[in-house]
Amino acid sequence: MDQYDAFSAGVETGGLFHTDEIKTLICYLLRKVDQPLSSEQIRQTLAAQGLANYFDVSESVSELLRAGIVTADFVDDQEQLRLTPIGENASMELLRDIPKSVREQALSAALETVAKVRNAQQTKIVVEPCGSGFNVTFSVADRDDDLMRITLYAADHTQVERMKDNFLKDPVRIYSGILASFIV
Repeated sequence: MDQYDAFSAGVETGGLFHTDEIKTLICYLLRKVDQPLSSEQIRQTLAAQGLANYFDVSESVSELLRAGIVTADFVDDQEQLRLTPIGENASMELLRDIPKSVREQALSAALETVAKVRNAQQTKIVVEPCGSGFNVTFSVADRDDDLMRITLYAADHTQVERMKDNFLKDPVRIYSGILASFIV
């Protein structure tokens, strides 16, 4: 692998510049994450971490699908990529070509993405204009019951987005912290 065959735009030092490495990393993520990932989640995860170029990741996913290494199912209109047995074997054999630090960084980011998706399914965020800012209502549900509903004021769109991102990172921690402060 002397020549790079992938774009370098957006790829940080230590990232992947060979499409075969990108495909191997995608297979690794699909094998290690405890639930299916979508093409978009994989693209966002690797590109956001600077591990691979967004367009190279897209092309790599397409090539893996065409080769039958990965399959795509749709559940409730949500794409779910899965490794085929061929992909399982290939990812194990080629994994040594990917630096451990890259594997760990990609896996950590993918797990965070999965947690955000899972948290988004258990939560609801409503943003309503209020004066010169916004009221942001956060709720955490358990099946059909709301466990928590809290409304906070945000001064601008930037603050709204930061509040939403932080809430989705770990809504259970926020709920537990609020509950603990009342049960002391």
